Amino acid sequence: MAEGDSSRMVTQHMPACRECGLPLTEGDLYCGNCGAKRPGGEPEASQARPSMPREAWPTADARAQPGAGRGRPAPATHSALSSRFFAHAVRRATGLASNPTRYLCAAAYLNPDYANRVIGELVASHRAVAPSVDMDLGPVIRHCLQARKIALVRDAVLAFLLVAGLLLALLPTIVVLVIALGLGFLRGPSWQRRSAGAKIAGVAIVGFVLVGVAGLVVIILVIRAVGHIFSSGPAGVAVGTGGSSASAIFSFLLPVIVFLALIATTVIIHTYVKYRTLSEHLRPGAPPMQFSPSGPDVESRIAQVEAAQWGNVTLYSGENPFIGTGRVNRAWSIAIELRERPPARDLVARQLPPRRYVPLDPVELQRIIRQRLLKLNDPGLPENERISALTVEDHVVGEGLRRWDGPLIDPDQRIPYSQAGNEAVLALVHHPQAGLRYYQRVSVNDRGQAVFSNGQEVIAGADQEVAVSAFIYVAVEGRMLYVEFVTTVLPPIQRPYHIIDRLPTTSSGAFLAKVIHEAATSMFADLIGAIPGLIRSLLVMRRERKAFAAEADSYDDYLFGDVGVQMSTRELGSARSPHTYIQDLDVTKYTKIIERLLNDTVLEFLYSKGVDTSAYASSANTIVNGNVVSVGTNNGSFAVGDFATVSSPSPGSAAASPPSATGTG
Repeated sequence: MAEGDSSRMVTQHMPACRECGLPLTEGDLYCGNCGAKRPGGEPEASQARPSMPREAWPTADARAQPGAGRGRPAPATHSALSSRFFAHAVRRATGLASNPTRYLCAAAYLNPDYANRVIGELVASHRAVAPSVDMDLGPVIRHCLQARKIALVRDAVLAFLLVAGLLLALLPTIVVLVIALGLGFLRGPSWQRRSAGAKIAGVAIVGFVLVGVAGLVVIILVIRAVGHIFSSGPAGVAVGTGGSSASAIFSFLLPVIVFLALIATTVIIHTYVKYRTLSEHLRPGAPPMQFSPSGPDVESRIAQVEAAQWGNVTLYSGENPFIGTGRVNRAWSIAIELRERPPARDLVARQLPPRRYVPLDPVELQRIIRQRLLKLNDPGLPENERISALTVEDHVVGEGLRRWDGPLIDPDQRIPYSQAGNEAVLALVHHPQAGLRYYQRVSVNDRGQAVFSNGQEVIAGADQEVAVSAFIYVAVEGRMLYVEFVTTVLPPIQRPYHIIDRLPTTSSGAFLAKVIHEAATSMFADLIGAIPGLIRSLLVMRRERKAFAAEADSYDDYLFGDVGVQMSTRELGSARSPHTYIQDLDVTKYTKIIERLLNDTVLEFLYSKGVDTSAYASSANTIVNGNVVSVGTNNGSFAVGDFATVSSPSPGSAAASPPSATGTG
């Protein structure tokens, strides 16, 4: 019999998936294409998976799809399955802006490079979007566009004035540049209250600079007057000296005054608009700022980003699968064999029991872990005992290099999907070797609660701006259980962007005085940098348009495209490390709480299923105590969890083998 005929006969006798029609092999309990359960009831008893609660499975609406059934002749294509398993996330209402959101909006005005990078990554691309932890990308994008627009108008006006001045009135323009340079040596305004001594010193410096500039102008005028007198000759000295000198002085001062007024007005208006936005629209508790709408393409992309940031799928470009959640702070993994726990009599007799495999369902374990984690924020707990800023989300990660006709790309909008449905999540948990990996993401924001005593507020809540995320991965492969735990830390936003909390109100005279002071000190830099800044902005905008068009064309020209996240807006504006030691301690606190709860939950689950927990307990003990600094010598043993056991195995026994765990602290 030919090899092809034999293969067809085997395929004909294989059961097919009732959902997509893909043939199933003998050991398949779930379809590798769509994740549906094997038809024909429960598998054999020796390979049966534990039954799962109904709430862990997809709803009837999620399973009921047009055309689904046994009669489907062939597996559906990727494009046909995309709308079933993957979709676009839905935009969420966020309310008042969080502190990280406010500070990153301020970064758009205080750091032009930050605004350009955000626009290039999120607006001028079709890429996936990093998850947002305690922030909202929509306001950040709009403030970046607003900051670029007002800076572009300022540079265009200053560049026109500078070129016109150099061509039409060279000497007055040079005098204005000298005046601006002298003002640039002033110390910039401190946008907070200053002592009387500092104010007196500032006034003295301003007076010194103004006197020096006035002296320079007088010297130039005297030189011009003397030159005019000598050029008039002896006959015109007595008759025309006074009128000619006054006319020469006026003709010289007028363009200087006009040119200086135009430049100063431009810089002051830009500075006022910038700091009014920072002070009025980004203050704590301020309502969202209203922006004039951009073009249809830009508005469409912003709407996509505002929704995608809340999705559970992250496609990354590079090496970091946890982009958007900060740097990796701690990572460990445990692998144990799923063998049956030996009876007590065998332990007493020190007999090695036969190895019996205990099947486990990773979905059930993940569901129980989620339930235990959510109890940290249980509404039944007293409010002061709850971790109120804790969230548990699905997190699916994969490389960003994808086929354009693959299931993760929307063929209509030509952008990646950001939301994996319940059915797809279940399939990914059951298939840990797939091209996407499923994690549970536990995020805790270091936002302190307000303190009350007898109904009176003792102290208001505080936001430390630190976010800790824990990623939990569970896989059952080859009769082995693998548990992976990774924590990442988002440090607080950079200190310069906190200036918005120290600005005076716009109605005060101090605000206007500081605006004028800021404009005076930045006038020379703004004027000299106007032409290069204008050219750079136009080139950046042109490059963004070309990149956006090239990404759109690559859908038709190439089979694969890199649609992964390249940059996180939150990480780009964050400091390199926590600002205070308390923030460091909070990171350690929440990491240990989640880590201990995870290990206890896994141990209890394994024990309830009859699995031998000694290997897991030993590995967890090594990981938990790996960061403890001990004084003296400790000859005792440790155990983790309510069902962990400690023994002193004899040399050479099977239990004396080293634990199968790796960890980094």
